Amino acid sequence: MMNNFEERRRELGLECAILIADFHYLINLNSYIKLIENFLGHKIDIEEFDETFCEMRDLDCARECKWEEMLYIIDNLELKQFQGLSSVISKLFTDLDVFEPNSLLREDYEIDEEELRIFVAEALSKLRNYCD
Repeated sequence: MMNNFEERRRELGLECAILIADFHYLINLNSYIKLIENFLGHKIDIEEFDETFCEMRDLDCARECKWEEMLYIIDNLELKQFQGLSSVISKLFTDLDVFEPNSLLREDYEIDEEELRIFVAEALSKLRNYCD
């Protein structure tokens, strides 16, 4: 006979696995928002923003979640509260990856700091929606 935990885990299956990526970023949502605000407010430069953002993202991606923790969250929060959060962080990571400050070296697919700031501001707006 299966216990309640095992039944719930089987019931959620792939859905739960997909949500883990979103949940990883939810833990540090306020830190991402603060970092972005500091960058957009010119309190930190692009190099510090890029380095800190990538470190935070790498740590979040490496974090392991326990099934018990995921089930608690799924049972006690509305999933739409953080569903899709990982796509916002991933897009920002990609935007930073295609940033090239030197106009002489910039390829057609790469972006300058002005474009990057626009994308970062869009990400901030989306991230703030997860705080509501």
